[in-house]
Amino acid sequence: MKIPANSEMAQRFKDNEDLLKRMNHGLEKKIASKEQEIKQVDELYDKKLVAAKTEGEREYIQGLERNNQRLVGETKNYEEKMQGYKDQLKKAQDTVEKEQEALKGSHRDKLADLKDQMETNYQDQYLSSEESQREIQSSTQDAVKEIATKSKIEKMAMESNAQYEINALSSEFNQKAATGERNFREKLDNDVRLHNMEVERQKSELKKMMTMDAEKNKRLSDEKNRVHKDQLSFQDKHQQEMLKQRESDFKVRYERMVKEHDEILNHLKTTFAADVKKMVDQTSSEKKQISDKVADPFYRVDKLNPSMVEDLETVTISLPVADYEKENVHLSTQGRNIKITLSRKYSDSTNGEDGSMNRSTRSELFSKEFNAKDLLSPKHITQNYQDGVLTFKIKKA
Repeated sequence: MKIPANSEMAQRFKDNEDLLKRMNHGLEKKIASKEQEIKQVDELYDKKLVAAKTEGEREYIQGLERNNQRLVGETKNYEEKMQGYKDQLKKAQDTVEKEQEALKGSHRDKLADLKDQMETNYQDQYLSSEESQREIQSSTQDAVKEIATKSKIEKMAMESNAQYEINALSSEFNQKAATGERNFREKLDNDVRLHNMEVERQKSELKKMMTMDAEKNKRLSDEKNRVHKDQLSFQDKHQQEMLKQRESDFKVRYERMVKEHDEILNHLKTTFAADVKKMVDQTSSEKKQISDKVADPFYRVDKLNPSMVEDLETVTISLPVADYEKENVHLSTQGRNIKITLSRKYSDSTNGEDGSMNRSTRSELFSKEFNAKDLLSPKHITQNYQDGVLTFKIKKA
């Protein structure tokens, strides 16, 4: 007869396997959590590094903007000064032009006055000559030609003198005008040369200031870059130390967890081995008991041998049966007839070499019938199992 597998031993074995799986799963989760923590630390380090670089670049750009604003202000001041110099130069040129125009106007006025005076003198002399001619003509008719000739000679002489005086005055005026213009040109050229020298000097000073500012800005930029690099180096070193410290802490915690896990696994293995040995011993003992019971004729049922005792009120039916078979025994009555049955079902399963499972099922049924002297009540049946004997009591109707 096939013996079913011990369900309690299988359940404990399954519980131990589940516990081992849960512990492995918990350890995997802890390892994944630590890896995620390291990843977060790396991301935080990268973010802080990017933020430090961005802050340094922003400060550098702000410094450049301040320098550019300062250069723009200096350039604006220089342009304003240049515009002032240009305005002063324009005013000076306007003044010179006005003086030149005034001088030319004065010369023209003087020349016009001289011409008017010469014309007036000439007119006066001409009138005087005509009057003398009329006087001479009235005094004598014969002396007309002589007087006319004299008058003509005098007229030509006077015109020659007048022309000479006009030429002399014109030459003197031209010399004075050329001298004044030459002096004005020399003064103007001298002023322009001085102005150009002043502009060149200011340009040189501005260029020197711009060069000094550029050198100063370069020194500031170099100093800022150096400070920025020192800060980045310090932060990088600090982050590296923090990472090393955290990695060391994680390594210590990981080694401690691995050690604890190994200890737990060793404890579980020891406990599991002890439980398996205990279950094997228990199963061996139970198997031996079952084998002994199977070998015992009491536990080998091939027919039913009940005994019946009848009194005035009840009928007692006794049947020797193994304890694991008592639930399979059933008793029924109908009138005086009594029927007792034993039904049992066996199942077995084996695993094939290809991994398949073979199942087999077998059923057995034993029955026995006998009659009582009186009618029986099927509603008043009790049963009791004691010392390997199953007892039924039936009340009579």
